[in-house]
Amino acid sequence: MEIKATLEKYKTIGNLLAHDYEQENKALSEFKTNNQNLSEQQTAELINILQNNSEISDKYFVASLLYLYDNFSKDLFKSLLKTAINHKDPSFNRIFLRPCLRTFGTKAVADYLVDQFNKGDIIERIGISNLIYWLHPQENGEADQLHHTILEKANNTSNLVELYHYKLRYKNKLKHASNIPDNTEDLIKAINGNKEYEKLIFNQLGWTRNTQIIIENKGIKTDTFYIPPFTLNSGEIIVLHLYNGYHFYETEMFLKDIFCGKTSHENVIIHNNMTFAEHFRESKFRDIFFPVTVGEYLRKNADPESPYATKIYETEWINKKIKVNTLPGNPRRLLTLYATLSKTNNIIFDLVGQDLSGAKETYKIVKEIVKKGGSAILLDGYDEMKNDCTKYIELQWIKT
Repeated sequence: MEIKATLEKYKTIGNLLAHDYEQENKALSEFKTNNQNLSEQQTAELINILQNNSEISDKYFVASLLYLYDNFSKDLFKSLLKTAINHKDPSFNRIFLRPCLRTFGTKAVADYLVDQFNKGDIIERIGISNLIYWLHPQENGEADQLHHTILEKANNTSNLVELYHYKLRYKNKLKHASNIPDNTEDLIKAINGNKEYEKLIFNQLGWTRNTQIIIENKGIKTDTFYIPPFTLNSGEIIVLHLYNGYHFYETEMFLKDIFCGKTSHENVIIHNNMTFAEHFRESKFRDIFFPVTVGEYLRKNADPESPYATKIYETEWINKKIKVNTLPGNPRRLLTLYATLSKTNNIIFDLVGQDLSGAKETYKIVKEIVKKGGSAILLDGYDEMKNDCTKYIELQWIKT
């Protein structure tokens, strides 16, 4: 099977980052079985995909394929790392880095990044600093020269945008760190009116103008899992795939409390309050003797001035006197969702207790809110919505 045919099959199957999550994409596995070593022609084709203006899914294909190879050319190594440096999303630049670390080792990667840092422009230097988190292992000193090179530059530049990115990685090692903005909102305020900085941020780094930042997550790490960095802006919906299983509820509640600001986390900045769309619950006593009606629930939990306070009644058979505990899973979830949306357009939600059609309806309703300037994070155990969101993030398990 040739490169082009494998690429098309890979995209048809989906699950583009399977090997990064230790899963399988059948197209890649079949190619590896039939091609134990990459030919010069195949290598040239892969390099061409990385160096040309290919779709990002095509570039992911190259990196994902190379996860399967213990040996590939130095030219391919360089092209992968250049792609990693230029990739704007700090959550997924690792996709191009990891095959290089696996095959060539930390020192070879770090030495190449030092060379590129010294020769590169400000965009490349920022791109390299964004790779630091994923450079493992670092404890053995193999990346020390890279850290030294970046810190030397950081302590000898006055460019505020560049310093902001270095501070994300080396907060306690920078001179005058207190004078550097801590988050993107403060940085945008600090550079307002500076044409050079605005061009750098909005044109060259690809930040979005006139977008309200809701949440900045610089990475959440526990003993068992890691949530990669992401920024949630107004008009965006993020799907955070937590995987289904016994761990789901505890993990969901842990993250919900952080993103709603109930629990503080040093790497998460809440710029605008988020609200979790809670599920309906009542005490066993009330459930038996005084069950809550739809009308009572909305009086206590919805803003009566909002059209969402009465939207549940668009379902013909639902009225104020119906007991909430008699509602099936889908309309019961819509009731709590509408109550939440009557008060805010920035929500965190899940699809627990709904069948596929109900989940799709809930997701569609939230998407409409997002289109009008709201924002949302879906905490999900499955990945059905991964191709229908602004950003798709997967929980990463930490190996012990």
